[in-house]
Amino acid sequence: MLASLRKKLPGRKASIFWGTVFGTVGFYQYNNRESKKRMDYYCKRAEAAANETIGALNTPRKVHVYIAVPMGELGTRKARLHWEQYVLPVFVAGALDYELTLVNDTETDSDGGNERVIRGKVHTLVADEIKERRRKEMEKYNEELRLWRAAIDERKKENEERVRRNRLGASGESRQELDLSNWKPEPYPGTMDIVAIGRETWIEVINGINDGAVGSLNYTIPPLVPLDSEEQEKRNNAAERKISTDTVVGSASPDSPHDEGGADGTKVQVTDTAGTIVAAGPEMAVPQPLPISVDYDRYRGNDAENKTAISAKLPAVAYISHMNITGWSNMPLRIWNFFHNQQNVDQYSQQALQVVFESTKRAAHGAEELEDMGKAEETTVGWEGQERIDVVISPAVAGSLHVYDTQNDTAPHLPSEEHIPEQN
Repeated sequence: MLASLRKKLPGRKASIFWGTVFGTVGFYQYNNRESKKRMDYYCKRAEAAANETIGALNTPRKVHVYIAVPMGELGTRKARLHWEQYVLPVFVAGALDYELTLVNDTETDSDGGNERVIRGKVHTLVADEIKERRRKEMEKYNEELRLWRAAIDERKKENEERVRRNRLGASGESRQELDLSNWKPEPYPGTMDIVAIGRETWIEVINGINDGAVGSLNYTIPPLVPLDSEEQEKRNNAAERKISTDTVVGSASPDSPHDEGGADGTKVQVTDTAGTIVAAGPEMAVPQPLPISVDYDRYRGNDAENKTAISAKLPAVAYISHMNITGWSNMPLRIWNFFHNQQNVDQYSQQALQVVFESTKRAAHGAEELEDMGKAEETTVGWEGQERIDVVISPAVAGSLHVYDTQNDTAPHLPSEEHIPEQN
């Protein structure tokens, strides 16, 4: 009987194969179950913030999330998946409103060869946002600046309309009721704190905050966006005067200052459509209007006043790490992360939880803390051979800045019986 039973059992190689398959599948399922447990734990903790009551006249909190291209990549796909997998579920559970900005600027060599990432767009966006907030604060106390603001807003509105008409083309008027591209949400009335995902984004955000806090506030009014060729031609035909020339045989008369005498005694009389004789001079190029710059800096006051104003306008900033494991040399580590995702949930989702609770916000510990934040990411393969980006921030701005303590778990906990389960 044992002999017949032994014949029915799989051989040594088959046992090793199926044992490996079932072991791998079992380990993967265990990883998914444990990862889900930990994510549920952080989401339950975040629900405490969602259940907090706010006054009828108070505005719910909102943060601005910036994601730049990770080092060693040519797109934001990995960073976006990182955001969706570890950060977004915690924000949703905590009812934290957010505005997401993905920055993916690349350029290709003139010969169509290598493609590379252009850095600095996040820096510009953050700096412009802070400068605009400071300009509007100055406009509250200056009538001249308020008039300039009206002109700036009018030019922006006109340019948006021109862009819309260029996009819709000749049929734009008939499809105006279907065009929703100009729809924009109401601007947030308060100051949105900033969340930077990844070391490269963090550096640009800090540099942008420093630039916005101490940089020049002068503003150049943008030129009008040119209309497309058909619309431009139609407007020109409606506005310009049609000129006609008639050749008259005879001699030039001194009483006719607008008659141009020719070498053969002929004269050319130039008239417009209204019959008025106009001068037939050489064609003059239409001068382009010079850019108009609004000088805000002359109203900034002394340095002491500026520092006081700056500290009230700066947003708090949060860093959420993104260890982008890439390259063939890191393949064993990538496989390990695939089967042991619980550690990533514990690291990244816990950092997201600190942003949900405003109580974790504190004053920054000087410029050194801001410079060293997320420096461990620079040891990954993606940073090798990349142009180094340094944090540039003045001590005055660093002393006025607040950060979320994402490196420590200081958010409110659940009752002790619901604490995160121990890893087996």
